Amino acid sequence: MKKTLLATAIAGALGVSAAAQAATVYDQDGTQIDIYGRINFAVTAGGVDDAKFDGFDADGNPVLVQTEKTSGSEFRDVNSRIGFRARHQLSSDLQAFGNVELRPRMDAVNDDGITVRNTFVGLNSNQFGMVRVGNFDSVFYSAVTSMFDVPEWGGYTTLDGGSISSRGDSVQYSTPNLEGFQAHVSVKHLSGNGQDIGEQDNSSTVSAAGAVSYEIDGLYLAAGYNQSKDVSRETDRGASYDGGAAYAGGEDIWGVSARYAFTPALSARLTYQEVASQFDQATLEEQKNPHRLIENLWGLGATFDYGMGEVYADYYRVRMALDQIDSQNRWNVGVNYRFSEPMYVYAEIWDTDFDTDDSVSDLNDDLGYAVGIRYDF
Repeated sequence: MKKTLLATAIAGALGVSAAAQAATVYDQDGTQIDIYGRINFAVTAGGVDDAKFDGFDADGNPVLVQTEKTSGSEFRDVNSRIGFRARHQLSSDLQAFGNVELRPRMDAVNDDGITVRNTFVGLNSNQFGMVRVGNFDSVFYSAVTSMFDVPEWGGYTTLDGGSISSRGDSVQYSTPNLEGFQAHVSVKHLSGNGQDIGEQDNSSTVSAAGAVSYEIDGLYLAAGYNQSKDVSRETDRGASYDGGAAYAGGEDIWGVSARYAFTPALSARLTYQEVASQFDQATLEEQKNPHRLIENLWGLGATFDYGMGEVYADYYRVRMALDQIDSQNRWNVGVNYRFSEPMYVYAEIWDTDFDTDDSVSDLNDDLGYAVGIRYDF
């Protein structure tokens, strides 16, 4: 995402603020349609080869099996996308809007399917607030954790990157901006249709989320909760997520974040996130990749605008959910250079498990790298 104009980025994630580079392609009779998007290509290398959980050895240590090579160099499409945003002024204070966003893989000729991203309709009023229906990122991500979604490719760590209990079959309401304060609530419908009939409850249900934020001068504060209701257990409820998912390590995610701009060029960010109702260890071991699940994390980061681009860095202290997996130190550092407002190049380095007792010679063993170019329109 953009490293600058954080407040605009968060507002856009929660509502329908126009993208910085969006171009108006239709404007007549009160209806305006914009087209926006980005093309983002990168060459990545390094990191660790992907490993899958394969039970425990005789000493109780987890066995991780590497089944494919993932640490070699690769030319990638980094979440390129194209979108259309429409809005119609119903009155001086009431606006109807709609959004359709698609994400094809653009780095090579291919017949891969096109991912449908944020697609929704709604109403917005300066007096009464905003309501929207459809497919969009969670309010927890938009208000609380998106400020850490700075790296283009590697290093971003969170309990909710936007998909938890969201991205489909959802309704959201956000209050007006009340002198810097806003509240956001959403519910996602989980249908029991299509589930096997058994002893479990197959009735439909909802999973809720909420967040509050406050911004004054250079300070931004946010707190959020995501119910992340588990409906996968036969003993619970036989319903399913259509888009998005529950968090595989437990229910009831909560978190807080803060950002402060010390100067127009320098800002720092802080977050704490936790799974309030983590699954027990036996249940965790049944998950597909339990060694990747997080119980809680601290994050600290900063961004500096040097005039022709930004330098950004983050550090995370991560406590893993599975008892047999040690806590981890994760970090990422990146820099970009802007040829113009819409186009820039970037380079990033990250480490997903740096031990504080590693020697300097070991520091580059598991480093990941990315060098890329991005154009926003």
